[in-house]
Amino acid sequence: MNGSSQASQTPEARKQASIARLKAAGIPYIEHLPCIESASEVRVRSAEEIARRAIACLIAIQAACDRQAGQYTPDTARWCQDLLEQYGINGLTPNEVRILSNGGGEQDVVNMVWKYEAYWVLLWALGVVEELDFPDHAIDCDFAIQAVAQHQDFAAFMAQTKMRDIASILDEADLIYHYHWACVDARLKQAPMPAGLNSSVVMERHAALNWLIDNDGQDDWDNPDVST
Repeated sequence: MNGSSQASQTPEARKQASIARLKAAGIPYIEHLPCIESASEVRVRSAEEIARRAIACLIAIQAACDRQAGQYTPDTARWCQDLLEQYGINGLTPNEVRILSNGGGEQDVVNMVWKYEAYWVLLWALGVVEELDFPDHAIDCDFAIQAVAQHQDFAAFMAQTKMRDIASILDEADLIYHYHWACVDARLKQAPMPAGLNSSVVMERHAALNWLIDNDGQDDWDNPDVST
């Protein structure tokens, strides 16, 4: 889904539109899952705030990937710090600081690598990624990196962005909420993921979309509410 959303403006209509897509894909759902808030009830983040979060996240992801490959040297750490300065980024989360300072354990590294999927959602919200397609596969990492790396500074990166309307973001937030419920339901039943959904991709998208609309009011990128 991309561009402006016209058909699902109210929370209930948005929910029913999501359920129609679940039905079409043969994905289980429950009617009583709560509605996502209306546009007037959510805090809309600015494109600049989203862009800074995206770039910080990407640099931490790259550090995690290098650590996973056993290639996170002091020179690499300095390169990451230079990138933060190049793009004027200083708002790192505790998890990002831990990864960049070579702290934490193996699971922390794995968790940060998976943040690629959350980062992808931010690129979509900024209009850099055209659409959020069906979450049954991992993202295009090369595109994800070049989306930032091709620009020399933050202003150049911002020049390519075009913030999506809040209705489109809420539509995706509602849809991923239902996808995530279906993944949790399948896991509890020890059943295959419906329609080939990738539960890790779904969870990271859910986290990012909830952060975009500040779903829990905590503004916590590291630990957003992804309850179903």
